[in-house]
Amino acid sequence: MAKSYSSTLYILCGFPFTGKSTLARELESWLGIKRVSIDEINGERGSWNDETGMSAEEWERTYQEAYLRIATHLSQNEDVIDESANFTREQRDRLRDIAEQHHAHARVIFIDIPLSEARRRWQANRQTRIRADVRDEDFAHVVDNFAPPTQDEHVLRYDGSLPPGEWVQHAFPKEKGLES
Repeated sequence: MAKSYSSTLYILCGFPFTGKSTLARELESWLGIKRVSIDEINGERGSWNDETGMSAEEWERTYQEAYLRIATHLSQNEDVIDESANFTREQRDRLRDIAEQHHAHARVIFIDIPLSEARRRWQANRQTRIRADVRDEDFAHVVDNFAPPTQDEHVLRYDGSLPPGEWVQHAFPKEKGLES
């Protein structure tokens, strides 16, 4: 007997400064789903500092809060997108476990932007300060530990060749008669 899923957890994956937040907001708007952002959680908690970063314990608290919010949405049969970097297989497996516990489908969306472009955007942000900075050691940690999703993770890839909104509408077409 095939499993019946009531909702979907979209798991973003990519380097810092590849557009995960922008894509997540486009998906949130287009699909009418919930969005969980560790950057927003850190802001709510007042725990981020561009110069000192955060301790491992503070990061763990942030992730626990994100997992709780994701589980809450899934328990209410709501689709949700996690816009964290999810740069290791272990992180993505943890999210898949949460989805499974709530009888939800999990889908990885890999933001497949070259590292050189992520670095360029990161350095440009240090001039513009459009978003919070990522410390050198934190950026290096993600790069050094990055595990691209594998074929068995049923990945949908976004390579930046289309604007995020256009890609979302192409990748997630709405059926005629079902538009809001």
